[in-house]
Amino acid sequence: VKKRRTNSLPQLPLSQISYRRVSELSKIGDIKPCFVPSAESCTDDNGYYIAEIGDYFANGRFKILSILGQGTFGKVIKALDCQTNETVAIKIVRAIPKYREASKIELRVLTTLKKADPENLNHCIHLREVLDYENHICIITDLLDISLYEFLQSNKFKPFPGSQIQAITRQLVRSVAFLHDLKLIHTDLKPENILLASADALKHRRLLVLKDPVINIIDFGSAVFDDEYHSELVSTRHYRAPEIVLGIGWSFPCDMWSLGCILVELVTGEALFNTHENLEHLAMMQKILDQKIPSHMVRRVEKQSVKDFFLKSGSTYLLHYPNAKTEQKSIDAVSKVKRLDHWICSKLKLKVKINMHESLESNWKTNVSKMADLDYEAFQFWFYFIDLVRQLLRYDPSKRITAIQAMEHPWWDFGIIDEAT
Repeated sequence: VKKRRTNSLPQLPLSQISYRRVSELSKIGDIKPCFVPSAESCTDDNGYYIAEIGDYFANGRFKILSILGQGTFGKVIKALDCQTNETVAIKIVRAIPKYREASKIELRVLTTLKKADPENLNHCIHLREVLDYENHICIITDLLDISLYEFLQSNKFKPFPGSQIQAITRQLVRSVAFLHDLKLIHTDLKPENILLASADALKHRRLLVLKDPVINIIDFGSAVFDDEYHSELVSTRHYRAPEIVLGIGWSFPCDMWSLGCILVELVTGEALFNTHENLEHLAMMQKILDQKIPSHMVRRVEKQSVKDFFLKSGSTYLLHYPNAKTEQKSIDAVSKVKRLDHWICSKLKLKVKINMHESLESNWKTNVSKMADLDYEAFQFWFYFIDLVRQLLRYDPSKRITAIQAMEHPWWDFGIIDEAT
């Protein structure tokens, strides 16, 4: 039976991206000055705002409820807005010029998103307001819960149920399609940058299952408009596309590669490419995808250190791995990774073996001849999941599936009965 919806998440039609088109988007949000006479500084020697739980902030408008985190940029607090009686998150940027300027870059993106999607239908962090308080730029957003990574961690890195992976993926694909239509590239999609609206969960045996898997993408500090300067290196290593590793230029497809890596992590509980070095990373790609890196991509490489990764054989370039300098621990790490379809099937503990290079019909005939009691619906669900991931992880960015194309993928036509349904 096709199209058995297995999650309660309210969804827009898959063929639509909902947002308000704006002919001219402003380049920066309106930052409201918020002055207060102060006898003593509220900033420490490193430029951080001194936040104390229970204190009032910004002329008494906000009451600090907790400190959510601190990083290089500043700190994030949970606060009660005394004007609206709502709980919000506030990123308080360090009172140092370079961090103030960097925050304005992120604000430009957040303002663009807010103007294009004032109702926040596309699951991106929603900017409420911006203040400049005591030389600290304060970015006020909706309060969200923990990240997908933190939820995985709390669940001892057990995979999400298939129905919830589908619900989360649906939102992510729509979000990325929305960003790309605005000519924005996120460049740093990863489970840590995808927050749950609520981490409330039920316990099913020894597995925590989310009550409602609504997500929002955060951290637009590295987002880039496609017609503007692209730095050579973007993305967190584990989610970095091959065109970035090779240094041959990148655009919207790099987000789709990251999305493919995220989906595998949700279904296995492990990072797909657990590496910290370029040559090893490329070697893992070849083993996981069961394909050589295309020679036409290698020919475009300009950096000599990357060219040295390859040996030329006629008109073909072959990855020279392992070589004389390769350490044994790297060889061991690459030897442990499995082909994409084999790894997913083994992690899911499926009785079947799905071959990503063969059709659905061929796969079904191979498996049903061995086991007559197979669930055809579940088989189709996981076959098309693997197919979507395979299309997200194409080497050539020009052949990689786009967000709009992903919204029309056959996987959405199938559901699965599991712990979350």
